[in-house]
Amino acid sequence: MNNSSELKAYVKKHPDNKMGWYLLGKEYERSGQTGKANYCFNRSGEVFEAFERKQVPADVLLDYQTKLEEMAKDKARKHTRYRKMLVACILLLLMLIPSSYAPGLARFLSETALTAESGSTRPNDTEEAVPAGTTSGGKGGAGAGLDMPAEAFTAINSAKGKDGARIISLLKRQGSLPEQTIVLGMREDSGWLLWDRQLKPAVTLTKAGEGRTEVQSYDPEQCSCEPPSPSISTAKVAAWSVGQEELAVLSSAMMAYRTKHGKLPESVGEMMGDFPNNLLYGTTPAMEMAFKPIYQQLAAREQKPGGAVQPDGDALQHPTLAATLDAQPFFDEPLRIVVDKSKHRLAVVSGDVLIRNYRVGLGGDKTPEGTFVISDKVVNPNGKSNGEFGSRGMQLSDTNYAIHGTNEPDSIGKDESLGCIRMTKADVEELFALVPAGTSVEILQGAGLPDEVRAPEIRYTSKPMGDQTNPRKVYHWLH
Repeated sequence: MNNSSELKAYVKKHPDNKMGWYLLGKEYERSGQTGKANYCFNRSGEVFEAFERKQVPADVLLDYQTKLEEMAKDKARKHTRYRKMLVACILLLLMLIPSSYAPGLARFLSETALTAESGSTRPNDTEEAVPAGTTSGGKGGAGAGLDMPAEAFTAINSAKGKDGARIISLLKRQGSLPEQTIVLGMREDSGWLLWDRQLKPAVTLTKAGEGRTEVQSYDPEQCSCEPPSPSISTAKVAAWSVGQEELAVLSSAMMAYRTKHGKLPESVGEMMGDFPNNLLYGTTPAMEMAFKPIYQQLAAREQKPGGAVQPDGDALQHPTLAATLDAQPFFDEPLRIVVDKSKHRLAVVSGDVLIRNYRVGLGGDKTPEGTFVISDKVVNPNGKSNGEFGSRGMQLSDTNYAIHGTNEPDSIGKDESLGCIRMTKADVEELFALVPAGTSVEILQGAGLPDEVRAPEIRYTSKPMGDQTNPRKVYHWLH
């Protein structure tokens, strides 16, 4: 390529290509634009380290540039060429970073490498093109200049051959990782990733000094070894997982408030009034502490949709955010509800992750199909907790249909209602606390939810505020 503009256009289309960032940095370096060069070198991660430490023949770089140019100009062959170059880059990565160690790692990456082109990544895997006027210097990585935590969690699909792109992306950005990254494994069922408060470590990445990163897989099939027992305590995993649920509830409520009012709330209290202003059922100390950093992250996304959000001091002061990779909530999509009429299941999901899966009672053909939103959230509908609607009710799009409790628990799992969705007391009270008003509810005949019921022994709970009953109205839901 003849100038930095062509390389810049390339990295915009291929933001995870570290070699592209490195070559763009060299172009800026030659033109005297040190700040932009450093920014690119930061993005290039270990490729910068490897090529700057080794004497690399000029024709190697020229050959790579030529290949990038061919990919950028020939759109008709883009898919095929990108696939080949991705595999080549991964193999190059493995050769250039001999200090990254894990039994069987090369075999694991070779089996999963091609999943990267399918977009099988978790949040924050992508990079953005160099912004105008960039003056970032050095190679500090995300959160440079801040005291990063010693360890951080994330989670992936642990099935063999799945989400290998996530591991690869972590390896390629090892310079900006904490001292230890704990990657928990989620099982897959019916296309959903199953969330759990006791997820097991799948992989750990640990810095070992002098630019070395040790990678340990805990799956004997993946690492071709007899792995040691993970040293991560189950209590710590559970605390992180519960914290992620709290952050998901908070951020979902804030996004629902923005949809309704056209702006983000200025405080947690704005979402927790008396009915009908009880968008959020309750709060926890951790949610109140997280409000400011979550507000900042959501506001930053509004200003730069799709852009990476760098961790700041407020986020790194919050225990759950600081313990999460990139100091952002693991669940970056709002909570929503999916109902599978064919299986009598109601799930709470975020993206492709299934957080809860409850048994429900339905009305067969009387239960409508389609997409609704929770319009009213009512505690003790019609003034009592043991009536036909139970202790909680969530009206669907101002219709006569609702998700509610029941005084006929034997009807759960059957088609005995007049169209509403019935839940047990424990399930409906947890659901009421989890999802804010404005949550999307999709009811389908065959939504593909798993059969397995998934709810923790200790249910999600929060401290309610305000009067969330509605004595001024008698509800006539089709229970």
